[in-house]
Amino acid sequence: MLQIALMGDRTAGNFVEFAIVFLPLLWMHALFVDPTQSWSLSLCYTAFRAPYPLLFSKGLPHLFLSTVPNYLVIMYMTASLIKNVCF
Repeated sequence: MLQIALMGDRTAGNFVEFAIVFLPLLWMHALFVDPTQSWSLSLCYTAFRAPYPLLFSKGLPHLFLSTVPNYLVIMYMTASLIKNVCF
């Protein structure tokens, strides 16, 4: 029972930690770059975020299968936003 509580706690905590970065980036990307691409990136982000609780229970190496693609989506949105707004 404790493991399930820990999985739920870390899933919610991780989601909130990255929502602070992801949601504003998503809106800015949609406004300044491309709303269609933003939609696709949000689906990709959500698809990789969904198995987080199951991967959390398997340990750290498996958890990277959920977190690293999400980092890449965030980095891509940041880079394309900087490219389109600043240059």
